[in-house]
Parts: sequence; C-alpha cells; structure tokens
Amino acid sequence: MDTKLSQKFQLVPSVQFVRIKLLEINKPHHVIFARRHISQFVSSILVTLQTEEEINVKIYLDMRYSNVFEDSDIEDINTGKKKLQINLYR
Repeated sequence: MDTKLSQKFQLVPSVQFVRIKLLEINKPHHVIFARRHISQFVSSILVTLQTEEEINVKIYLDMRYSNVFEDSDIEDINTGKKKLQINLYR
C-alpha cells in the first residue's frame, strides 16, 4: 500500500454505529452532522454525535423523526447555523 494513502487512512476519525438506547442517559450528545438516508422502503435521519468523551458515533433516528427534519434544518445543522443536542431520559 502506498505510504501516503495509508497515512490518509490514519487521519480519518473512527466512527461507530450504535443503537440510540446504548447512549448514556441524562448526558448531552451534540449533533455535529446530519443527513437524510433513503432506502428502498423508508427514509430516516442519520446523525453523527459527539459524546462527552470526544468520540463520534452515528445513530439512525426513529423513522418518526424523518418528517420532523426538513432539508433546510439538516443543512443548518451541518453548516453550524443550528445547534442541536440529544438528551435521553428514562
């Protein structure tokens, strides 16, 4: 493998996909990126969260949130015009 290419791979931050129920309760999870994911049968929102440990995780929001997010909301989140955090409570 080309050394420069392998160095580029090292620079890419690692991201984990997790289930929303595995996130810590009563802790803020800041949304740093969002996008609409459209599959053959359903449209959903995929968000990248930054946890308190500075780890990036990706989660799919429940399908019911797909109608809540407009494309302009997603763009505003990604450009930093809107700040969004997810807090889970039981």
